Amino acid sequence: MTNIEIHPPQSSTERQRIVVAGLGALGTLIAWHCRFEALFTHNRQQQTEFSLQTSASASDTPPKVDTFSAPLWRGEEADWLIVTTKAAATLEILSDLKDHLKNTSRILLLQNGMGQQEEASAWLKQNRISAELWVASSTEGAYKADSGTVSYAGKGQTVAGRWQLSGDIGTAQLPPAMKLATEIKQVLHEKLAINAIINPLTAHYRCRNGELLTSSEKRSDFNALSSEVATLFNQLNWKTGFDIQQQAEKVAAATAQNQSSTFQDVLHQRRTELPYICGYLLQHARQNGLNAPLTESLYQSISALEAAW
Repeated sequence: MTNIEIHPPQSSTERQRIVVAGLGALGTLIAWHCRFEALFTHNRQQQTEFSLQTSASASDTPPKVDTFSAPLWRGEEADWLIVTTKAAATLEILSDLKDHLKNTSRILLLQNGMGQQEEASAWLKQNRISAELWVASSTEGAYKADSGTVSYAGKGQTVAGRWQLSGDIGTAQLPPAMKLATEIKQVLHEKLAINAIINPLTAHYRCRNGELLTSSEKRSDFNALSSEVATLFNQLNWKTGFDIQQQAEKVAAATAQNQSSTFQDVLHQRRTELPYICGYLLQHARQNGLNAPLTESLYQSISALEAAW
């Protein structure tokens, strides 16, 4: 990973007023981290009671499950609105909550992909909403089992930063379990690079991450796509703190048994986030007169699948 500067969160005895919008697996995990703050939620199910299985060890019998509650947000003053929905739902959520945002100091987008940040920034400006826009990236793991139980799959790190740097951001108290990154766009680019390789390929082959490295056909496509993404990043002058192909191999091996979010979406015939991963890359490639044929082919193939659902 990159050696960008990361600062620990400031300590404070005052409880923050935090709203979590979107209570999928990651949203539930973020809400759990924030459960000792003045926590509110916004979710379509109107859910106010939540649980998280916090023990990953099979020796824990029964598994440790934390339960917590949070009222629905009715527009109370908020220090943070944390949006954990799919990228494509960002403007829909902000529009739904538009009347509440005048009482909101900061909006933080914690999602896969890129492009929605620019869309949200433009939307806030157009609607004359003064809340600061922040973005975050997380290596924390959580998944929702078939039973509906959310499990904490692996501890990681969540870093956040101001989307448009201006003024003093050092005075902002971050939500729990988050650290401040001064080069957040580079962090997002680094995650985008890995997602642009693993996500479309696992969806195309309908395989777990590690399987991309275990057969000659998959490995050949993995190497070719890694090379294409690395070349494109270099041409666009998007910096990463690692060799893209080596890091993609490392991530695929370390998460060998995981199903990427895009693979899961395809399995369940849900709209994928590839427009904000592959689509974002292709948009910037076209704007700069560049080609990315493998990315284009995978993106079009999976988009055709989605259109048939």
